[in-house]
Amino acid sequence: MLVAALAFVPASHGSIVKDNLYGVKAVGASEAWAVGNFGSIYYTKDGGKQWDPRESGTRVPLFGIDFADADHGWIVGKSATVLATTDGGKTWKTQKTVIPEDKHLFNVKAVDAKTVWVIGDWGAVAVTRDGGATWQDKSLDEDVVLYDVTFPDAQHGYISGEFGTVLSTTDGGETWSQQKLESGKTLFGINFSTPEKGWAVGIDGLIVRTRDAGKTWEVQRGRAGVDDLEDLGFMETLKNPGLYDVQVVGQQGVVVGDTGMILTSVDGGDTWTTRVLPEKQRLVWMRAASVTAGTHGFVVGANGFSATIDRDQVNLPPAADATGTP
Repeated sequence: MLVAALAFVPASHGSIVKDNLYGVKAVGASEAWAVGNFGSIYYTKDGGKQWDPRESGTRVPLFGIDFADADHGWIVGKSATVLATTDGGKTWKTQKTVIPEDKHLFNVKAVDAKTVWVIGDWGAVAVTRDGGATWQDKSLDEDVVLYDVTFPDAQHGYISGEFGTVLSTTDGGETWSQQKLESGKTLFGINFSTPEKGWAVGIDGLIVRTRDAGKTWEVQRGRAGVDDLEDLGFMETLKNPGLYDVQVVGQQGVVVGDTGMILTSVDGGDTWTTRVLPEKQRLVWMRAASVTAGTHGFVVGANGFSATIDRDQVNLPPAADATGTP
């Protein structure tokens, strides 16, 4: 694992976002959507120089966003909230699912314009196959929080959650098989670039990968074992903060987490390099990342933090100067 202090490139931003941001979706090299606290939705078409707010119709926190194509997108959030657009984000409308309002939805995957999966609290899993007109309940019987969902193709999907839980399907979600990593550590993010090649990230700086569709997992970073905080020591935990999201597309990869943690890969996730933020931003948590089929990506997090990534270059968040001061 390499560590590199980058020459961060400050971007000139026209507007400052202050909401905590929990989800992001890159829909082009310079175009992305972000969601966060107080029902906030933001859109950029100039690589993050300016983020324009869009009306969501709600004030609840929004946690995840995905687009199937240029027109069809979905957002999920607190109290089983689901929003959908069919006009490229110009308007967002509420969709009613089978998930009860006492469960929060943490992420969403739009396989195509008709097929969408949502996951969240207490084993909540639901799917629509008609663009949201009707939803089917696929929730687990057990009480386990599910945090992320990925489909490398229409038939193969994976879900990650508490206690090292990984769910997998090979039949488009008709049936799911449960896997559990031996470590039992909570996995916040999961991403598969092919049905066989995938990565998961979680607490204690853990990055694991599989090359055989989850039959076996290899630790790339962090500790697989479950350790007590007293055994590790405070400084050791700072070196391995929680990781929340992982994205690998082609040769480009990004992992984000607590205390300013950004890791990038330019070899398809074989190796990861820690990108050191300027000192005044090293305690900022980052919650989500999204990369396009190329070299570009977006990262979002606390207090409106956003950054763009182009291979090994990281562009600073809104209104940040060369020292990283907001």
